[in-house]
Amino acid sequence: MPPLNRIAQIVLLLAGLFGVVPAALAQTAPPAELSVADRARELADARPWAGMAFIGSSVADGNLRDIIVAPWTGSWGDDTLAGGAVSYRLARFWKFFMLDAELGGAYRFGDTEGGEFWAVAYVRYDGFPWTNHVYTTFGLSMGPNYVTRLPQVERGTDARPEPNQSHFLNFFAPELTFALPSRPDREIAIRYMHRSGIFGTYNGVYEGANSLVVGFRMRF
Repeated sequence: MPPLNRIAQIVLLLAGLFGVVPAALAQTAPPAELSVADRARELADARPWAGMAFIGSSVADGNLRDIIVAPWTGSWGDDTLAGGAVSYRLARFWKFFMLDAELGGAYRFGDTEGGEFWAVAYVRYDGFPWTNHVYTTFGLSMGPNYVTRLPQVERGTDARPEPNQSHFLNFFAPELTFALPSRPDREIAIRYMHRSGIFGTYNGVYEGANSLVVGFRMRF
């Protein structure tokens, strides 16, 4: 047997012992097909920028539960809100979690008549078991919020004004979004916007305005 053939046999034998197969002899495995849910996540992440427009109403103090259970009740507040936000996806981690940066603004019509602005980070989750049928995300935000005029609930009344007030508060806004798995770039968003003093961290403020809005977001 020619020496080269003997050397080749020895190389292949050693490769087999150590579980290594030369690239020229390796069988290329077909790529694993993505699930509907994973494909939706891939499509969403491929468009990191997003724009949202929304409209909603302020919520009377302490009555969010009433509105969720029976939205036809009189628990709505005195302001109508309309606004928008632009966001950018910074990262995806642990497969089902995302980090977004968002800049947004709204105008309050009614009792307040003033603007509201925020710059926040959103942590979102999209690992729900029904994602193959409805692509769903849940997000929580943290970051500064500023209003040009304090909402009524934060001002108090003439007889009992709020002792601690601040135009700057924290923007804590849980949000649910829904989209078709084939079109995760088009989302319906339901957001509960809460101006929070974080238990007095902002100038001793404990009372903050609440709003419930519905919006449409497009990713691009």
